[in-house]
Amino acid sequence: MTGRFSRYVEKVFSLARLAANQRDGRDKPQIPTCAVFLCVLMMNAMRLRSLNALEGELRLAGRWEKIVGKRKPSADSLARIVALMDCDPLRDALSEVNHRMRRKKILGDSPWALRFVDLDAHEFFSQ
Repeated sequence: MTGRFSRYVEKVFSLARLAANQRDGRDKPQIPTCAVFLCVLMMNAMRLRSLNALEGELRLAGRWEKIVGKRKPSADSLARIVALMDCDPLRDALSEVNHRMRRKKILGDSPWALRFVDLDAHEFFSQ
């Protein structure tokens, strides 16, 4: 299921490009920032309740290598790296996803400046 979701998000939103634009304050990172971004994104999509639950999922052999890579971060590393991530590329990514969702008529026009979106991760392809 995660593979199908990942292919859909890549096709519709160019997730690899959005993830590649993320950055943090580390000098010589051993774990790429894009891998951490994708881990946290999938944690939310799968409704995992904590970074420790995500770490348990990451340890399953063969399931996350295509998304995260061979070197999988621990829960402590994820928390530390997310705290260092720059907010501007994240805002740009959210803005672009919002724009694409409006163009595809997933989100309707709203008279308010702010939008609230609820993602139901149990059914990946439902609105």
